[in-house]
Parts: sequence; structure tokens; C-alpha cells
Amino acid sequence: MNKWEDITQVSLPLPFALKIIHAYVVTGTDGITLIDTGLHIGEDMDTWERARQEMGWDWRDVEKIVLTHYHPDHYGLAGTLQNRTGAPVYMSKTDAEQALLFWREDSDQPETMARFYAKHGLDEEWVKKMPDHLRSFRQWVEPHPQPTYIAGGKTVRLGNRSYQVLHTPGHADGHLSFYDPEREWLIGGDFLLPKITPNISLWPGCDPNPLRSYLTTLDRMADLPVKKVFPSHGPVFDHYRKRIEELKAHHAARLDEMLEFVKAGPKTAKEVCDFIFGSNLSIHNLRFALSETLAHLEYLRNEGMLQLVEEKDRFYYMHA
Repeated sequence: MNKWEDITQVSLPLPFALKIIHAYVVTGTDGITLIDTGLHIGEDMDTWERARQEMGWDWRDVEKIVLTHYHPDHYGLAGTLQNRTGAPVYMSKTDAEQALLFWREDSDQPETMARFYAKHGLDEEWVKKMPDHLRSFRQWVEPHPQPTYIAGGKTVRLGNRSYQVLHTPGHADGHLSFYDPEREWLIGGDFLLPKITPNISLWPGCDPNPLRSYLTTLDRMADLPVKKVFPSHGPVFDHYRKRIEELKAHHAARLDEMLEFVKAGPKTAKEVCDFIFGSNLSIHNLRFALSETLAHLEYLRNEGMLQLVEEKDRFYYMHA
């Protein structure tokens, strides 16, 4: 565990490509705040137990659990830890609703997503596998917490300090970051990562132009004075503005690359995905790659650079 004054980083293992999520413990005179939780798997619960014992606090000392967003590695243990501690779970209303959209027991979102991917060129063998793959995440997020909603523009006490709640959408529609203006520290979740680009994905029933939302977030956040960023993946870092510019440049280059590829002739999103990310992907990585491809293609369509046509029950992107 790494520690900065009242903030301790707890690194929780993940059974997929990211390998690690960093949660944070903020200590205060009135108790402990947990920021993000890991998955509902034995390894993550064991890691929390070790961290608790090493730091010397009891589950009854947890006064609140705060979630940056609803993705399983952040949300998964929230309900279990809420039951263990009796503490309230704070998150955005948007992300609480989307967690249930994707993972409530009676959700038809897995079939909706499979049909969506099929229309955009995903092969039938993958389409058939997608609903079961998506439902496999439910075991990692149940039981669901009973959330208390917080929103951008408000403040929340973490430990002994008052943090500004910032709505930082793009990676998730209701993503929240937490800013300490006195120290100029940002607990950023997946909004800004030091080594990898946050996945920006288009999902049915969610933000129809998530890349536009993310680029707008980057522009809006660029002038915030930040000395230290506590991310969910990768090391704590201080090159805040530089990283924002790097991410903007990355997406500009990716948009140019996709636009040039589609100019050669009509393409399905899956064909563009294969061109950008390759075709030798696991179903887990393919889902993210195709959804990220769609986020970029829809950005280009909304900007008037591409158009979308339907032919034989499939969508194709064409140069406008």
C-alpha cells in the first residue's frame, strides 16, 4: 500500500487485462471513507481484509463508501461492503441506474447489445456468445448497493476535508471525480489515467455521443489547478495538463485514422474495429474495442464527416 497524508492506495486484483484497480482509503477523525471497491471476488475481499488489518481499522469504522462510476471493478463490492459496514454508498444517479440497466437480474440489455453489435457487422458466432458473456459479470457486482445520490457541483466530506464533486463524463455517463481545492489533489477514477487511454464506448441506451462528452470534459477540466492525480489504474501522477493534451491528441489521431479508412469505401464498424485493433481479440476485449470504435465513428457522423446507411440489415459508415 502507498500512502499520501490521509489517503492510502489499496490495489485490488482483477481477472482481466487491466490486472489491478486502485481503490483509496481516506482516514478522518469521524471514520474511514472507501473510494471504489473492486469486484465481488474472493481475492478482492481478501485484499480489503489485509488492508484493514494493516491500517488498524474495523469495518464499523467505515462511515461512507464513494464510487466514481458504475463499472464492475469500481462498483462490484459496494453492496457487499455496505452490508458489512452499514455505511451509505454514494454515487451518481445516472450510474446507479446504468448499473441496473446492465446487471439487474431481469435485464434484457445483453440481448439488446448483441443485436446492436450484429447490426454493426459482428459475426454471428460472436453475437450468440455475447449475452452469456455480459451476464457473467453479474456475479461480480451482486448484491447491488442501496445508493445515496451525489452530483457534480456539490461537495462531499472525505476524511476531514471537503471535496468538490465534479461530473467528468465520457468513460461513464455519470462518472464523478473528487477535487480538494486546498491541496489541488484530484481523485479521478478513470477520467484521467497516466499510461493508458480510458475506454470511451458507445452502448445502446446510454450517451449517444460519448467521445464528444469526453473531449468536452477534457476541455472543461483543463484549467483546473491540479498538483496530484489519484487514478484507478496506473501510478499517482502530477503531469495533469500534459496528460489531458496527450489524450486529446490520441483521439484526434484515432479519428483521422478511422476517417481515412472509411473514405476508401463503406465499412461496418466491425471492419473499422478490425483495422484499428486487429481481429485476434477475446470476447471481452472485442466488446470494448467495437464499442470504442463506434464511439469514434458516431462522433465523426455527428460532426458531418460520415454518414450511416443500412443495407441488408447491416449498418455501414460512408464518407459524407
